[in-house]
Amino acid sequence: MEAGLPSWAGLVRALLEAAAPASLNENDRAAWLDAAAESGLLGMAATARVLAGSDEEFVKRVDEHLYRGKGPDYFDPGPVAREIAAWKQAYPEIQLATFNYDQLLERALQDVGLAAEPREDSTPEPGEAAFVRHLHGLLTGTPTNDAVVLTERDYAVWSSGSWQDEFMSEALNGVCVFLGLSFTDQNLLRWIYGATGSQHVAVLTRQSSPRLSGQVRRELESANRARLARAHVTAYWADFYAEVAQLMHEARRRRGPGKPPMPYPERAQKRALKGRRRCLPTSGLPRRQSKVREILSGSLAGVRAAPATVGLDATSEVLGLGLWGLDYDERNVTLWGSSDRVHVDISTVTGVPLDWDSKWVAVEAITQGSVVEWDPDTYASRWRSVRGIPLVWTKAAQRERIIVGATTLTSRQSPPVAPSSTGRRK
Repeated sequence: MEAGLPSWAGLVRALLEAAAPASLNENDRAAWLDAAAESGLLGMAATARVLAGSDEEFVKRVDEHLYRGKGPDYFDPGPVAREIAAWKQAYPEIQLATFNYDQLLERALQDVGLAAEPREDSTPEPGEAAFVRHLHGLLTGTPTNDAVVLTERDYAVWSSGSWQDEFMSEALNGVCVFLGLSFTDQNLLRWIYGATGSQHVAVLTRQSSPRLSGQVRRELESANRARLARAHVTAYWADFYAEVAQLMHEARRRRGPGKPPMPYPERAQKRALKGRRRCLPTSGLPRRQSKVREILSGSLAGVRAAPATVGLDATSEVLGLGLWGLDYDERNVTLWGSSDRVHVDISTVTGVPLDWDSKWVAVEAITQGSVVEWDPDTYASRWRSVRGIPLVWTKAAQRERIIVGATTLTSRQSPPVAPSSTGRRK
């Protein structure tokens, strides 16, 4: 999900909607979908598979809806995948497994110089390769050869003694770290409740769940923590996907040499305040803002030149560039500078909350840790496309990683891609 791909529930819902009978009117179609959803995700997927006509056609539809018709190359690995790759690079002995059908983790591993290989078996990993075990199947782009575990039939006919059972049985004898899972998958639950001995760790993300009040969320998480403890899993929650990646980075640093001199929140806020003072000083604000505007306007020349490398002319395109800074203490995001305007009164500079499902694309880019793009779709905005790009301050050899904010690239033209299930363009 951090890379813009749909959740398990989102994928199944899209498959069912595409399979709904065309003979139904709008109201009857909605009623049909609601009734079909009563069978749960596995039943919904089974219905979509039957209506697809064949397993090959169903796998083809899964591929189409997983990548929203854009293909796998459109999407880039997210920050969690890249931190997992950094762990594998630093500690080759760890083993990797996923419930995902895509190969984004393999691409992240390749980006750090590892020979990544997707596997659908429990063959021992050789020293020169980085295996990624796809426990529920793999989409290679060839529906005739692909198969995915997604429907109630797939779970019902699962045979004991499969390679997945063998691999997970051995893995659960050690210590497993689960990242980004919902812990609703029946196979996962069967594996962890059937294992004994080791204490495992799960890092869950609030960003993937609906907005809840603080009290409701605390009570729900307390119950889930107790539930997972019975399966020898200690659960922790992060607010956002990007925070999970940061947690993995901090854990890797603390395990390796050269431990950080102070906790991440202190280091991050120190870096944030330094950036704010450079863009929003308490004295000489207009002069400094003019300089920031000049730098951002100059950067747009490079933005316009980039499309020329693929044969596109963007010299006449109306573009804007914004620089947004993150305040860790206040938990908000502030526009530090813009290519088309300046702040002249520091008292009018206010931040927007750092929250999931924000109406600000800069906030979404920060919380997801990935590039996001969408059309404001409002008469009050002259921009038709806003792309948010997270800004991460780093040091050589991956010895520091601090999320400092985001930049927003705005255009008068709408992005030429279909909207996601949330209405935003990824």
